[in-house]
Amino acid sequence: MQKIRFINSLTKEKRYLIDYANLAEGLFLHQKKFIGLRIFYDFLKKPYFGIPILFPSGLKIFNYKKNNKFYSASEKSIKKIIYNSNKNYRPFINYLSFGNKFSTNLEPKKKFNNIIKKIHGFNKRSKTRIAFINNRYKKVCAFQTRNIPHFGHEKIINYLLLKYDHVVVNPIIGPKKKGDIKFFILEKVYKFLIKKKYNNKVSYIPFIGNMFYAGPREALHHVNLRYKLGFSAFVVGRDHAGSDNYYKPEAAFEIVQKNKNFLPIKVEKVEGAYYCAECKKVVIKNITCKHNLLADISGTDFRECIKKKKYFKYANYDMQKFIFKLKHIFET
Repeated sequence: MQKIRFINSLTKEKRYLIDYANLAEGLFLHQKKFIGLRIFYDFLKKPYFGIPILFPSGLKIFNYKKNNKFYSASEKSIKKIIYNSNKNYRPFINYLSFGNKFSTNLEPKKKFNNIIKKIHGFNKRSKTRIAFINNRYKKVCAFQTRNIPHFGHEKIINYLLLKYDHVVVNPIIGPKKKGDIKFFILEKVYKFLIKKKYNNKVSYIPFIGNMFYAGPREALHHVNLRYKLGFSAFVVGRDHAGSDNYYKPEAAFEIVQKNKNFLPIKVEKVEGAYYCAECKKVVIKNITCKHNLLADISGTDFRECIKKKKYFKYANYDMQKFIFKLKHIFET
């Protein structure tokens, strides 16, 4: 992971280099090139398209080509098409940092080509590793995460291993918001846990991409991305790709269910893991337990414990001991 430490230095503007690289690589199922206003609105009519990848005007990292055309999209339409909402939301406000006027044709300035090359190289290696696993195992499922695993995550992985021969922890790594777990920390922790508990049944294979924190629409975006990466199954979880408790926990499941006939791969619905007072153990809601006395396993509480180097009762003790030796765990 040392080779991609450059991601930490990518500014808000330079994150568009990631989108450019992945568009050029063909990682977006329903978008092969830059899009204009008409196709932008196609994403409204067809939610299963996921998220349109747009490039604002005036970005200093790009040259705008002579046949480029600019167009403006209303804030209302961006809220609806990308964030599936009509209300203000912090990630939406961040999304508009460079305005709502977009380009239909551009290319990176030469001095940024090395970054594009690094992104291509990293993601190509990830796709090669995924292809190897697909050849080795008959049934493989991808699992998205951006948090250090607690017993809830372990319960979900264990449940998946009852249905699949192999699980790939497949996080999107790229510029994160303040308070997120740094990608190289996430890798160290998952590799520690995989070695300790999962032998060869679980792999950790990240890829470079952008998070939009767009909740339900991003869940569809993530499904399509995993198809392009080579997976045949993917997990959509509770409050998938949401932030600040903005979306209903079940919102991602609802939009996936409505669009399931248009999705290219199988989607596993996992409503979240909880501690059940009646079972006296961690369970998966409506799958391994039907009781109502369910206590949330708070990722926020877990992060606070990590910051204070206090042991969290719903996470592996040895893993936490390992974490407490690490430095610079969170994005600042």
